[in-house]
Amino acid sequence: MILFVCTGNTCRSPMAAAMARRAGFDARSAGLFPLENAPASGGAVRAMAARGIDLTRHRARRVTAEDAENAERIFVMDDGHRALLETLYPASRGKISVLHIPDPYGGSDDTYRACARAIEKALKEAGVL
Repeated sequence: MILFVCTGNTCRSPMAAAMARRAGFDARSAGLFPLENAPASGGAVRAMAARGIDLTRHRARRVTAEDAENAERIFVMDDGHRALLETLYPASRGKISVLHIPDPYGGSDDTYRACARAIEKALKEAGVL
């Protein structure tokens, strides 16, 4: 299983997980500080809909120790996510790659589309797409 982790689990990590699932991977997403059960942001839903991917059923959830233990690979969006994840869940060490994707939260639809392109590029470089 591939795990994608961001801050709130409403934008970047669900977008990345959806792309990876579309490519045939068992991919999940979680957040370090999510508002539990929050839907994907409207911008993320629209950016992914333009790619033929439906995020309307996504609900935010917090990353768990079990996630960190069970993941074969973990992708985080920035260095801060890596540091916190490794501190909270030592089992994540050695599994984490940083994608360096800026947070689009609160941005325009153009910002979300640019985020989706950046995620796609990073996942291609990582060999996921």
